[in-house]
Formats: sequence, C-alpha cells, structure tokens
Amino acid sequence: MRPVEARRTLRMLWWLQLAVALLPAWLFPSAIYNLAERTELVSILFFVAALFLLFLNSRPFQRFKHAVIAVGQARDSEQEQDAWQHLMHVRLQALWYACIPAWAAALAKLIGLEMPVVILLAVATPVLFWLYRTPKQLS
Repeated sequence: MRPVEARRTLRMLWWLQLAVALLPAWLFPSAIYNLAERTELVSILFFVAALFLLFLNSRPFQRFKHAVIAVGQARDSEQEQDAWQHLMHVRLQALWYACIPAWAAALAKLIGLEMPVVILLAVATPVLFWLYRTPKQLS
C-alpha cells in the first residue's frame, strides 16, 4: 500500500468513525427519564465523571504516536507496508476510545440532563479525533 492510498483510507475511516461516534448524540430522543429537581446535581456529577473518561485516551494516544513514528522511520523500506497497517490498526482502536465522550453525551441526553452537558461532551469527541489525524509529513 502506497502512502497516498494509506492516507486516503485513513481519512475515509476517520470520517466514518466520527459519524458513528456523533450520530447517537444527535438521533437519540431527549429526556426519556425525568430527574425532576435533581437535574443540576446529576448533570454536574455526570459531566465530571465523563470528563474523567477522557483520560482513558492517554494510553491509546501514546500507542498512536509511537505507530506514527514507526511509519516515519520505515519510509522507503520493506517494512513500510507493515508499519502503515499497524498505524491503521492502532488508530482504529484509539478512535474507539475517542468515541466515549460522544456516547456519554447520548446517554446524558437520554436521561434528560441539561443541554450544555450534552453539547460539551459531544464536542470533546471531534477534538479527540483531531488529535488522531495522520500527519502530512507521512505523505
């Protein structure tokens, strides 16, 4: 697989997985469960718990970073194709971890939490996805 083809495949998979991550937050109905007066407290607690879930991305990001470095070192050698395959595999796994805030936003929307909580959690996923883009130096 040439670098151009690998980058194109990675780009298409990136957009597809971003859509998979964000569609539940947009499509799920809101407020199936009514929290009554406890909405503010539950919203803050849920938001803080979901923010702690962002730290699950540190180890996958380290693996992704090392895979990018390995591709850069394997350029124009016989290990380049294996390095690209490894990068695709590592990035796919890392993007699943990056989906967690959007899925937490979908859950927050289902249980009727406040909309700023849902929006902030849903925005965290594209920010994490941005970290996992393929560097232009690899093309």
